[in-house]
Amino acid sequence: MPTKVFISYSHKDEEFKNSLTEHLSGLVRSGAISEWNDRKIIPGTDWSHEINGNLKNSDLILFLISSSFLSSDYCVNIEAETALSMHNSGEAQLIPIVIRAVEWSDSPLSKLQGLPKDVKPVASPNNDEAWVDVIQGIKRHISEFQPKANESINLVKEGKISPSESIREWLDDTEITLTHRKVDRIRLPDIYIIPDVEINDDARNELRIYRSACSLPNKFERFLVFGEEQQGKTSLLKHYYKSFLTQSKTPLILEGSKVKDANPEVIIKKELDRQYEGLTYEDFMASQEKIIIIDNIDEIGLNRRYRDKFISDICLFADKCIFTHQLAFSLLVDEIPALDDFGRAELIGLGNKKREEIIQRWISLGIEQTISEEDLYTRCDELKETINSIVKKNIVPPKPIYILMLLQMFEAHSKLNLELSSHGHCYQQLIYQSFENAKINEREFDKYLNVLTELAWWIFSNNQNPNEAQLDSFFEDYCKVYLDVNKENVISKLSNHSILQVKEFRTGFKYPYIYYFFVGKKISESYLENTDIQRQVNYLLENLHREDFANILIFVAHHTKDGWVINLLQNVLSELFNEHPSATLEKEQLSFMDDFMKQIPELILEQREVQKERDAYNEKLDTNERSHDDLDESESPDILADINKTFKGMEIAGQIIRNRHASLKRDSLNILAENGINAGLRFLKYFIAISDVAKNEIVKVISAHLSENPGLTNGEIEKHAENAYLHLTYGVINSVVRKIATSVGSKEAMEIYKAIEEKESTPALLLLKQSIELHFLKRIDMKSITQSAEKLKGNFVCTRILKELVIQHIYMFPVDYKEKQQLSKLLGLSVKGQQLIEQKQKRIG
Repeated sequence: MPTKVFISYSHKDEEFKNSLTEHLSGLVRSGAISEWNDRKIIPGTDWSHEINGNLKNSDLILFLISSSFLSSDYCVNIEAETALSMHNSGEAQLIPIVIRAVEWSDSPLSKLQGLPKDVKPVASPNNDEAWVDVIQGIKRHISEFQPKANESINLVKEGKISPSESIREWLDDTEITLTHRKVDRIRLPDIYIIPDVEINDDARNELRIYRSACSLPNKFERFLVFGEEQQGKTSLLKHYYKSFLTQSKTPLILEGSKVKDANPEVIIKKELDRQYEGLTYEDFMASQEKIIIIDNIDEIGLNRRYRDKFISDICLFADKCIFTHQLAFSLLVDEIPALDDFGRAELIGLGNKKREEIIQRWISLGIEQTISEEDLYTRCDELKETINSIVKKNIVPPKPIYILMLLQMFEAHSKLNLELSSHGHCYQQLIYQSFENAKINEREFDKYLNVLTELAWWIFSNNQNPNEAQLDSFFEDYCKVYLDVNKENVISKLSNHSILQVKEFRTGFKYPYIYYFFVGKKISESYLENTDIQRQVNYLLENLHREDFANILIFVAHHTKDGWVINLLQNVLSELFNEHPSATLEKEQLSFMDDFMKQIPELILEQREVQKERDAYNEKLDTNERSHDDLDESESPDILADINKTFKGMEIAGQIIRNRHASLKRDSLNILAENGINAGLRFLKYFIAISDVAKNEIVKVISAHLSENPGLTNGEIEKHAENAYLHLTYGVINSVVRKIATSVGSKEAMEIYKAIEEKESTPALLLLKQSIELHFLKRIDMKSITQSAEKLKGNFVCTRILKELVIQHIYMFPVDYKEKQQLSKLLGLSVKGQQLIEQKQKRIG
């Protein structure tokens, strides 16, 4: 088995590290060693967790000593402390390699045998003679040193206590079947992402505090984690358990449903025998920090009196308590006095940043060390866009299990149901998975699908979930039309497996996507022959601004290929803002902004790392989503309703194009894309028109706010107000162009957008085509951008938007340095600092 080599260095000594790995390549090829350094961290992962894990699993640790290394707090205070501990315990061998002259006699590292010979500095990265001496020294250490079993989760205390085989298997078990083309077995650590939590912290008087769940054990000695079923509570406890083991602690986990005795000693003795080798009850009770973890305390199999006593007794002797609880029964916690002083945190779904992390992990499985940044980010964004269109707050909950199931569907390339769109197939598979979990025989799938379809339509038609009496009436009517079904049996199976739920004595669908799926199914199957359903569809279209109605229509499009859906949608889109022509964004149309555009600072390419930029972008999205209160869109002023209709209509048009690009005729695709684009551009023309008309009033309002500043003259106030107005106008134009592109665009239908632009070449359509290319193709087409820049010359507003589109792409994806130079020259962007950007981007992978 190869010796695991860990290299620690200052990033200022990158060239020395590269020279060392080059000289180690022979040992790597021969299988004598496997080498790791922090440049192998997959972008988007928890870098400190990755470094710590690889350090603790290493056999040979190499420190590249220099003044930069010794001045690094992380290298000296974190890595060196752990490495010295491992060296002293015999778990690993630590070798300092002096690469630059430095005074380090006061460092505890100086007491170790170092390299090169006589600890003379390597001095330059190209000093091959010194590196040969270093490699020979490493070979001697490998042949002479035999590390103790280096399994941080297996060896937790003086080499005598270790977790049992069953607990090690449990820690690695994903608990759902996952398959991947590149690896034979997927372990939980391979794909686990530490979730965020919402902390209930009255002391800080904040309504919502979001933190990473990894911070909870340090923040609280005792805490409760709430979450829905399949939210990831157990996986989080596995993470905590493993983390405690790596700290040489001995946590004990209890499953609430298996607690049948109120005497903690009985339960603990049994679990110690199951979870550890060499750990007695007496030793556990005498340990300095007794850690008790209970999963699902709401499922403890004792009556209330003895449940409370059991929890109270556990809390009395345990030094640290971590419990989980079903969110649906969170009120029960208030009935247990022993939990009054517990911190409380609620698991939240995977946001944009966490979704990207788990997708990147999945993509990188089996090819972590060879996948390029470009491939990683391109594939990640393709999957993320598809998943984001399926997993939404108000459709499919963003739980880890759903993300992984969808990733596996895409991985397996399952044969699509030809009657459904690709997204429709994904939703259907999620429903079938729930059927299988409910132990519904495959021969009965059709029966359950039909019951759910009719129930969804009843709920939609009556605008309410049925109470018990109404549910009885529904089943009586159902059995008059279809073959008899057993109401109790059907409701029980569906309610126990996350399809239906009973809430406030009414039965409804657990998740919106299931409800939308079956309402859409009913409409698609019955529209052509059922006049009542046709009236309901017209009502949906009239109120397209509502989120729920727009979602139902999207699901109708998933279910049917019939042309009536597209025709009705096109009619709606063509009527929106039809009193206005489409905005062209010609120079003359935007001339009122010319002076302002000349005054604002030129754009420059800053020194930004791709992954940090992507993280910041995703964090901003998460913050916006978390702070956004869902508005009731059923009662909106007419103009706001029309604006919402426009954006919802564009999104539906885009969904159809992306899902049906292979089966829709070219003419249908073209008309659908044109209708979506023109609806958005007509709104933009409307905005520019009213903005121009209302300019004086807007400037007055802004001036009134600025007048409170005594340091400004009236002339300065007026100038600042006018610039604020123009900045707002420019921002809306820029945002609407991007919104149209991301809503209506598609990678597969790119030729359609090119044809639309060629047919009527306006600056607006040119920008849309360019935005669609960058967003969906994930690459720079130098020829296309050159042509766009040439056509937009003299149009200051559109040229600025083009520059921002290009710069954003460079920040979000790796771009070759030479290509950046070309773009800088073409678009008049500053080239200052470009080499530094390139060097930093290379380091992330």
